[in-house]
Amino acid sequence: MRGASQRSLFVLFAVLLALLAPLRAQDKAARINLADGFDFPVGKPDATGYYIARGVRLTAPVHFGEDWNGRGGGDTDLGDPVYACGDGVVTWAYDVHVGWGNVVLIRHAYRDPDDGKVKFCDSLYGHMNEIMVKVGQLVKRGQQIGTIGTNHGMYPAHLHFEIRNNVYIGMQRESVQRDFNNWAVPSDFIKKYRRLNRDWGKVLAPIGTYTDYQGFKGL
Repeated sequence: MRGASQRSLFVLFAVLLALLAPLRAQDKAARINLADGFDFPVGKPDATGYYIARGVRLTAPVHFGEDWNGRGGGDTDLGDPVYACGDGVVTWAYDVHVGWGNVVLIRHAYRDPDDGKVKFCDSLYGHMNEIMVKVGQLVKRGQQIGTIGTNHGMYPAHLHFEIRNNVYIGMQRESVQRDFNNWAVPSDFIKKYRRLNRDWGKVLAPIGTYTDYQGFKGL
């Protein structure tokens, strides 16, 4: 009887593992819409009233994104809305302090018209005054996700905006090569993919791709 009971428990345990395996797999992916295009993150949809005060530079002094400022100058853009540049899922939404302040990362999926392949990218919104989304939340292009800030008074008000082709970077920007395989020039990316054909299917976007940073862990 003991052997039969042990075998029954083993079978039950195996069945439970099989049932739980799909749940674990789902924890590492999010089903999201393919983006039908990308807009600018301020002055939606065309960045009206804003300009790029500092652009991308991958050689010293390095700057991985674009700093968007209001044309009024100074802190006149403090508290202005920041918008998701495209449909996606929030993979980071924390105040990480240091040189960052409030940061949101959104993962996007899109079909590249050049080769027809589905690709993934991350958009980053830094130094924000307020975060209006949470990790795991699905967002739409043009949805407000926060407001322009100063990183707790460290900088004049502006939005630091990045687009990454590499979805494993997270907050560890020095973990990959400084090249345009990993990074995109945000404005060029948006202009290239401004309008994409609406694809009504959903795709599984990989998440859980970031390493720990300052005690925080993204999806």
